[in-house]
Amino acid sequence: MENYDIVKKDFNEIAGLDNEPKWNHNNCYFPYLLRYVPTGTETCLDIGCGKGELSVLLSKTAKKVVAVDIADKMIEYARANNAAENIEYICGNILDMDYASSSLDIIISTATAHHLPYDWLLKFAKDKLRFGGKLLLLDLAKADSLADYLIWGFAALPNVIMNVFKNGKLHKDDLHATEVWRRHEEHDSYMTLKEIRSLAAQYIPDAEVKRKLFWRYSLIWEKK
Repeated sequence: MENYDIVKKDFNEIAGLDNEPKWNHNNCYFPYLLRYVPTGTETCLDIGCGKGELSVLLSKTAKKVVAVDIADKMIEYARANNAAENIEYICGNILDMDYASSSLDIIISTATAHHLPYDWLLKFAKDKLRFGGKLLLLDLAKADSLADYLIWGFAALPNVIMNVFKNGKLHKDDLHATEVWRRHEEHDSYMTLKEIRSLAAQYIPDAEVKRKLFWRYSLIWEKK
């Protein structure tokens, strides 16, 4: 069972990190996710919005973005640095929030799904999305197959290359940031792609789950 007091503490500390890299393993996939958000989308829910980098991009396409994060320091940063008239930033635990059935057009989340009960998240999306709405997840997974080990092992090389070209250094984080993230990752646990696909097949059987290069996977599902 996730200890959300620890999660909140971790991400409040992460929110205070300086000199964050321009390129990271999440934002490099933002353009990929945004392709699934049509212009004129009514309401988009961003779960685990962090500092609001994706939320503000969504605000250029969606008419309303509801951006939720458990860490108050993250929300403070987002409101100060990634505000837009059509973004509502909310500090709180998504598990404690209530949304009407068929009230959302997009539910999107990056690097947050592993902090939530996965079956709850899939059932939540199935109930809260309107017909034609989409669930868009980008998250971390645990290597479990030969393909995982080969592809994610190979990712070390392009990771260095992208850090040099995008961030101007070999590693995306300095020593302090590396230590902060290491402490947080001690509390993290991830599912394998096999486990993720098994749960998706149970609740949203036509979901598309794909392994991504930088130790991530995507899950795309449209409610039909």
